[in-house]
Amino acid sequence: MFLRPYKRNKDGKAHTYYGLVESIRTDAGPRQHLVAYLGELNHDQQRRWQRTLVFYNRQGDARQLRLFPDDERIPLPDDPDVVRIRLSSVGWTNARSFGDVWLARWLWSWLHLDEIVARHVPQGRETVAPAEIVAIEVINRLCGPCSEFALAEHWYVSTGLEDLVGVPDAEVTKDRLYRTLDALVEAQEQIENDLKERLGTLFRLEYDLLLYDLTSTYFEGLAEGNELAARGYSRDHRSDCVQVVLALVVTREGFPLAHLTLAGNTRDLQTVEKVVTAVETRFGKSQRVWVMDRGMISKQTLAFLSQPGRRYLLALRRSGLSEFQDQLGREGWQRMDQHSEVEVKLMPREEATYLLSRSRPRRKKERAIRRRQRRGLALALQRLERQVTSGRLKKRDKIVERVGRLKERFPKARPFVTISVSDSPCRLQWTWDIPEFKAALARDGVSLMRTNQDGWTPTEFWETYMQLTVVENAFRVLKTHLLLRPVWHHYAGRTKAHVFICVLAYTLWITLAELARRAGLMTLIHKPDTERGSGSPQPRPMTPEVILRELGKIKIGDILLETTEGQKLAVRRVARPDPEQTRILTALHLQLPERLAADSICSEDSEPKN
Repeated sequence: MFLRPYKRNKDGKAHTYYGLVESIRTDAGPRQHLVAYLGELNHDQQRRWQRTLVFYNRQGDARQLRLFPDDERIPLPDDPDVVRIRLSSVGWTNARSFGDVWLARWLWSWLHLDEIVARHVPQGRETVAPAEIVAIEVINRLCGPCSEFALAEHWYVSTGLEDLVGVPDAEVTKDRLYRTLDALVEAQEQIENDLKERLGTLFRLEYDLLLYDLTSTYFEGLAEGNELAARGYSRDHRSDCVQVVLALVVTREGFPLAHLTLAGNTRDLQTVEKVVTAVETRFGKSQRVWVMDRGMISKQTLAFLSQPGRRYLLALRRSGLSEFQDQLGREGWQRMDQHSEVEVKLMPREEATYLLSRSRPRRKKERAIRRRQRRGLALALQRLERQVTSGRLKKRDKIVERVGRLKERFPKARPFVTISVSDSPCRLQWTWDIPEFKAALARDGVSLMRTNQDGWTPTEFWETYMQLTVVENAFRVLKTHLLLRPVWHHYAGRTKAHVFICVLAYTLWITLAELARRAGLMTLIHKPDTERGSGSPQPRPMTPEVILRELGKIKIGDILLETTEGQKLAVRRVARPDPEQTRILTALHLQLPERLAADSICSEDSEPKN
């Protein structure tokens, strides 16, 4: 639609009249239809008509508008949903992250965790259901982990969770969060039992093989009132801090079955009977196979796991290889089909079946470490000998002290050398144990495993044990992405609840990972390096971290409008996803909502509230 000038001479004077013309399509081709005569227009009137007829987008392109549509489906101007607004008054406010918390809330409901938690942590006199508070804490741990104080003060109001769960920001306080933690820890076993059934139904999980391992996480502060806080072997290399131990049992797919929060000085050996008995009590005793690392091995645990009805697969300590030293150089090694750098050798015995595994990359690594330490010890002994010979070191006690420091500095080379210090004259001598060194070379890259499960091939034996990497990955997610560490709580109950919240968040994480795997979601390379060819980065499976980061860019906010009559409107809308976000949502078969609440009319000089 456009303005067409018509020129006419009247009484010797030129006049310009304007008509409103519309371009329409007909069967005979495009035609121009005169809509109305506008008469003579001055310059300002022409500009107003042009602004009425042409709409400019943000790129500066012009598009004609149909002021008189002939499609009956288009609402008429007297429709209550149609208003005239002032473009100069359009605004955007109260923008908050939405996509990631919306996905987390969907996962929470899809697993029926809202019903499970509500069933075991029922609402009493609280004005807000504890199940909703637990959902808020778990979603926070998945999308933006922080302390309870930071959650209540800053994080909750910066997300669209208030629109999703319906809990006002004023009701989310640190005290309410702490009280909910106190109630949650009492229902841990019941929630885990129901969650196990739900996960088994959704993903058809089999619990014939369970992976068990331990990790530790340290406290910030003294935590003097926390009976779980104690010093022990720190897997975080924080021996300067007290810690707590987490025992985790997962399926072969990585879904958590049960966990225990133990005192920081608990030894690995002390947990086996406790954890196995607890799982058998809760879920029944069956012919399941327990896969554990070498830290769980002792005569007592082997006797316990060898009882009727129990099956195990354990890695033995390196010292156990001495019994099979003569087998290392003999024939009978079998190369793995899908792992060409790994060789295995099955050795049935009367009491159990053993498997020797030899890895070429691991052998190269162990030999490089020993070579570096042996050379370093040899050079250090030569320097020390020169100091003794020159008379710079004369006291035997000082020389022995220096030798002790060298043994501490080079632990990998210490077993292969015998060092002696004579009194008179004071001399330093050492000899290398060549046979022991050759025996160690034969053991490089070799690991030993044991099981009482019959019928496994060497490949099944090795691949089953390697699934322990699944529980190791669970610990990595808990510590790195969900910030299990450090622990700030000063009470044992809240420490257990904090760990439980992290485990529930990990359940959402591994559920999202499984859904992405089944959907075949890949992280695409948008700018490949064509010069490197096959060396260029390739598409890889998309992780939950990437999914949450991409969807977290989707915002929810309020569009502020003002009509020509002076009425102010607030239109709360969810931003439309970009192509990458749309690809993720489509693969997961999810539909992002455009709005969560009805539009509102603002009062005079006010903005919409959350």
